[in-house]
Amino acid sequence: MKKIIASVLLGCSFLGVNAQKEISSVAPIKKVTVFFTGAQVQHEAKLDLQIGRQDIVFQKLTDFVDPNTVQVKAQGDVTILSVRTRKNYEDLKISNEEIHALNAKKDLLYKKDQALRDEYVILEMDKNLLLQNRDLKGQDQGLKITELKEAYLFMHTKLTEVITRETAIYAELEDLQKKMNQIEQEIISQRSKPVINYSEVVVEVDVNKSCTAGFQFNYISPNATWKAYYDMRSDGIGKPLRLEAKANVSQTTGIEWKNVDLVLSTNDPYENAQEPTLQPWIIYYNNYPQQKTQTTRNLPQVAYAGEKLRGEVIDASNGEALPFARVQFANNPTIAVVTDFDGKFEMTIPKGENYVNASFVGYNNAQQQITSTYLKFFLEPQEVELEEVQIRGARSEDADYYIDGIQVTSEKNTITRQDISRMPARSADGVVRSVAGVNTGRKRKMDFKNETTAWQANAVATTITKKDLRVEYAIQSKMSIPSDGMDHRVSIATHELPASYEYHVVPKIDPSVYLSAQVVGWEKLNLLSGESNIYFDGTFMGKSYLDVNSTKDTLSFSFGKDSKISVERTRVKEKSKIKTIGSRQKFDVTWEIKIKNNGGAMIPLIVKDQFPVSNQEDIKVKRGDLVDGTADEKTGIITWSFLKGITGSQTITFDYSVDSQYGIQLYLE
Repeated sequence: MKKIIASVLLGCSFLGVNAQKEISSVAPIKKVTVFFTGAQVQHEAKLDLQIGRQDIVFQKLTDFVDPNTVQVKAQGDVTILSVRTRKNYEDLKISNEEIHALNAKKDLLYKKDQALRDEYVILEMDKNLLLQNRDLKGQDQGLKITELKEAYLFMHTKLTEVITRETAIYAELEDLQKKMNQIEQEIISQRSKPVINYSEVVVEVDVNKSCTAGFQFNYISPNATWKAYYDMRSDGIGKPLRLEAKANVSQTTGIEWKNVDLVLSTNDPYENAQEPTLQPWIIYYNNYPQQKTQTTRNLPQVAYAGEKLRGEVIDASNGEALPFARVQFANNPTIAVVTDFDGKFEMTIPKGENYVNASFVGYNNAQQQITSTYLKFFLEPQEVELEEVQIRGARSEDADYYIDGIQVTSEKNTITRQDISRMPARSADGVVRSVAGVNTGRKRKMDFKNETTAWQANAVATTITKKDLRVEYAIQSKMSIPSDGMDHRVSIATHELPASYEYHVVPKIDPSVYLSAQVVGWEKLNLLSGESNIYFDGTFMGKSYLDVNSTKDTLSFSFGKDSKISVERTRVKEKSKIKTIGSRQKFDVTWEIKIKNNGGAMIPLIVKDQFPVSNQEDIKVKRGDLVDGTADEKTGIITWSFLKGITGSQTITFDYSVDSQYGIQLYLE
């Protein structure tokens, strides 16, 4: 027997020595690198560690951690044995004791409310009794003047007292209802506070000797993004162009990035990195077009299988916990648990389960999708359908009967649902209880309607680093980005570019003349495509789009219309004719473009129009002679370049003819 006890003690001591302890730490965010999709978040912390194996738990990280991207580094006499992630939560609601106290306070107000309602019913009966006896006359002879005065004074005094008291009761009931509503709203708002779900990184380490170890770990969260945009400013024609590169950064990780080193990267970690592979192309009769491989973006999906699902079931009417409620998985109802005395439950999520059901006798069932490892169920009480209640009393069958000022005329002394529904702010139970001789034994329910409550970038220095596969913009000042999904502006860089200015007009589409700035050498600026705001001489002119994917050496920025130059395009009717020869028809068309400078700048003016282009042999296009213009052979686009601008007025013309088959519609301007 002694050997057995010794063996048990030895085993217990062995387990105690080898049980690994957990050291919890909250490591602040030091650096964030934002990609086009996602962000790499870096934390740093220092911990005092003792000799032996132990688990370091870094708490309160974003709930949206891609577990495949976690990397941990340690400094000191420490060996990292393993790294894993797990889920946890933090509930900010008030305690059950506080909920009980608020409900007790509400119950006291409720009792006062019911006492006032009962008093009001009695006052209504008194008033009806007085009104039924308002015919002041004797049976055999009339009343004397003094008796009539006394009776009138008595009735007037009593009615005044009753009506005055009824008015006061209404005011008191309204005040009580407001107070009860405030308590209910406080209970529900406190109970409905969202549980903060977060991830934890658990690092198993082996410490060779006691030391202060430094830890640096990072991971990627997909819930962040950034996009480039620009402010393009010009102080006037002939002045250099100032290009202000900026970024809109947004994130919904659930954790604020506060005073962090911010880096914007052109990398996209969730873009397909697998290069395509050609397979043998075998052709045969009635074959199908060769399909192209579609590249897909594989964003990480949160897998809850195997995680502990915790939560609570709450009475939605009063915020109280519901013990012994049943919680089960939707696809596998045999896996179920019952809530404890505090309404809480815990169960392991099996593979393939996405929904959980909660039920309780007398309450409506509820279902929730598993979107976190902590769920709150608010169950609504089922409404009880009351049958008609028979009221038996010692009164005459033909007597008028009033409750809450409503005349009840139903046969056989019965109060129907229709009678109850016409009574102001009273439940069926309340009506029944207000009549002598009736006891339903039901809990009374308040019928007053609940009141509804309405819930209602500075420029910084940036270091630009061009790497093999990406460009990084490191913001030199500390930045704070809240987790609100809103765009937060970050200034990247400002470039002053020499620009040449031109007027552009395409009168076939728009007779307006646009001022444009031409910029060369933009390839060295590491720009990205994005929207741009246009400012000219301090005035906002509109929005444009900067497309850096163009193969042109020159970028063109439009600064809007210049109304000081007018352009008019008209067809010359005398030279535009239609001729028919046999089965053929010929269209001769001549256009005239008039340009007038009413004070515009003397800078190059580029005018564009076009010849029609035919891709059918049966339709033949013949271009006329051009004066001072050039035409592209393939596209038919005509360009007139007035490099020194124009003074006064100038007219340009061009013509063409189209030969086609007669009788077939052909639209020509």
